[in-house]
Amino acid sequence: MMSCIIAEGLAKAYPEVISLTAWLRSRGKLARRSALRDVSFSVRDGEIFGILGANGAGKTTLLKILSTLVVPDGGRLTVGGRDAVREPAVVRAAVGLCPAEERSFYTRLSGRENLRFFGRLQGLGGRELERRLDEAARRLEIADRLDSVVQGYSTGMRQRLNVARALLAEPRVLILDEPTKALDPVSALRLRRFVREELVGRDGRTVVVATNQLDEAWSLCDRLLVLNEGRAVAEGTPYELEALTPESKRAGALESFLHLVGGA
Repeated sequence: MMSCIIAEGLAKAYPEVISLTAWLRSRGKLARRSALRDVSFSVRDGEIFGILGANGAGKTTLLKILSTLVVPDGGRLTVGGRDAVREPAVVRAAVGLCPAEERSFYTRLSGRENLRFFGRLQGLGGRELERRLDEAARRLEIADRLDSVVQGYSTGMRQRLNVARALLAEPRVLILDEPTKALDPVSALRLRRFVREELVGRDGRTVVVATNQLDEAWSLCDRLLVLNEGRAVAEGTPYELEALTPESKRAGALESFLHLVGGA
């Protein structure tokens, strides 16, 4: 199976946030904090690839690089054979991003009005936009609430609207940042099932999921990249990652994860 995404030696650092007094003492020289350090991995066509790590491990920074929102300081990234730094517009058109804790919807507008607005920002319009909008709403089971204002949507409904928005451009790759973080168990199960059965099974899309939920990573993802303090510490299927854990400590996903990140 061919690789849809190839990352080689990705690195990113940000200036440290310090007080004005400390900045003056340093004569304007800011220390930099590494968010990613020499991260390499590959994602195959049509698979669900998980990025697993604790808070602050570098997951969100990596997703922003994958979606061309952030330029890496070093390394190389290709999506569908196109260089993300040299051809960001081409890569951006192939990637749909669903950010965590979605707050960019206009809550006094209806779901339909929001999708129309964001669809037009992506260059869509007319009958084609309406077709895609209705299709996405039907598949995500929000069609009956599409003309209601977003302010009255539940958390699960907003998350499904978030996914519908990302699907308007019919991206080859869909990136989900902690997609079930605020969802109840039933809503989380429905969303995971949609990802597995519809996005991958029916559409053949490639899905990248960032999560810190071990049960989600182990049950949903075909393969996983484990990040710890900005470094890639392991890559493989859940079973391969468990095999890296000493047999005496194999009791499930938690023990395997703790072993990989040096917590046990």
